[in-house]
Amino acid sequence: MHRLSRIQAPVGAPALFLCEVPLIVCCFLLVTLLILNVDPVVFLLADNGLLRIGLAVSSILFGLYFEDLYSRVMVKSRVLLIQQLSMVMGIALLSQGFIGYVNDGLRLPIRVMLPSVCALLVVLFAWRMAYSAFMLRVVGAQRILFVGMCPMIEEIARHIEAHPELGLETAGYVDGEDAAPSAAQRLGPLAALPSIATAVAPDLIVAGFADPSGHMPIAELLHLRYGGMTIEQASIAYEQLFGRVLLSQLHPSDVLLSPAFHPRRPRLVYQTIAHWILALLAAILTLPLLLLAGSMLGLSSRGPLFERQECAGLGGRPFRLLRFRLDGTAPAKLSRAQRFVARWRLAALPELWNVLRGDMCLVGPRAETCARAAALATQIPFYRQRYCVKPGLTGWAQINSSPDQPEAAVRRLEFDFYYLKNFSSGLDAYILVRTLRDLLLSPPQDVQQLDKLGRPARYCL
Repeated sequence: MHRLSRIQAPVGAPALFLCEVPLIVCCFLLVTLLILNVDPVVFLLADNGLLRIGLAVSSILFGLYFEDLYSRVMVKSRVLLIQQLSMVMGIALLSQGFIGYVNDGLRLPIRVMLPSVCALLVVLFAWRMAYSAFMLRVVGAQRILFVGMCPMIEEIARHIEAHPELGLETAGYVDGEDAAPSAAQRLGPLAALPSIATAVAPDLIVAGFADPSGHMPIAELLHLRYGGMTIEQASIAYEQLFGRVLLSQLHPSDVLLSPAFHPRRPRLVYQTIAHWILALLAAILTLPLLLLAGSMLGLSSRGPLFERQECAGLGGRPFRLLRFRLDGTAPAKLSRAQRFVARWRLAALPELWNVLRGDMCLVGPRAETCARAAALATQIPFYRQRYCVKPGLTGWAQINSSPDQPEAAVRRLEFDFYYLKNFSSGLDAYILVRTLRDLLLSPPQDVQQLDKLGRPARYCL
């Protein structure tokens, strides 16, 4: 399991990416040599050919990332893989159209682009099938030795067993009691940890104890650490695997004294500036949709077109969240125009104004009404920590959970804490791409449950 831009990627994903870049480039170069009647050197060097091919390759790599083909290395369905690769090639062709609109001199000739994407559809399909079949044999699964036994380790082990595509494998358990899931997996007691670790030679040791003060073998673990073995706390491994921080494992000192959950001010300023520019571009591009949604709602219903709600922002300071007004929360109570707006999540478009005003960012914790935030702050420990960044139109919690799940508020806060702990522009970019992908490729077939802010169940956008 590798870590890319604070996101966990399956084993073999970096190698897959590094292999596919020259594969795609070579495919474009080969088609260029076979198709074009001009001197290839003249086209590549004097006619911006290398830059044109570079832009086309970048659009295909973005399409592969957009389709989650680097987080799902193992092929489970050939039909699904063909559909995803076809979508990738469609993205590449659309990007060429956009490039031609901006500067036609940077667009690949259509007689080169079309054969290239057709060839890549076949080549990448065959390559992915072969890589999926032989990846674990060549790269090998990352073997994990669990030391101790606690609920986190049990959940980690179950998740590893249920997701073989992660490239992880349980090497066994070392514990002072018969606490392993099966006798065959229990390799011995804690006293024999050094000899067991030497014999098993795991890639990673994950240590976790229900009562760390009583049974943790500090001397043995230090001996293994100094011997070159990688040792990780169960809570850290859990965060990396599930993408959330367990509130039950947080201590006041972790939040008060550790800088992990306090993004530095320069990063906050940079995020505000970058997201303001992106919001301005998004507002310009979505202006026709904003006018369409406003016209439909204005003609189909009476009363104010917008609703303004008091929400808690940076530092807990209130601000007025602007949204299109929807009359009801039940699908049966919405008019046809309101159902259309809710289905395509257009009700949140006015929130771009909040980003331009500086009240929000594109990415951040979910904006909650002041009343709801105050109530949750009295029920959930450390809830007010989420106020150290601005709320967002979308966020890590929004793309990983939904309000109708059990303990939704606690679960969303755990995702928010992971976002705070791994606050970075790379994570923001990943969240924006995931949100855009799901909005475009997975529109709701019906109006989902709406929360008190009128948002769809999963996304703010």
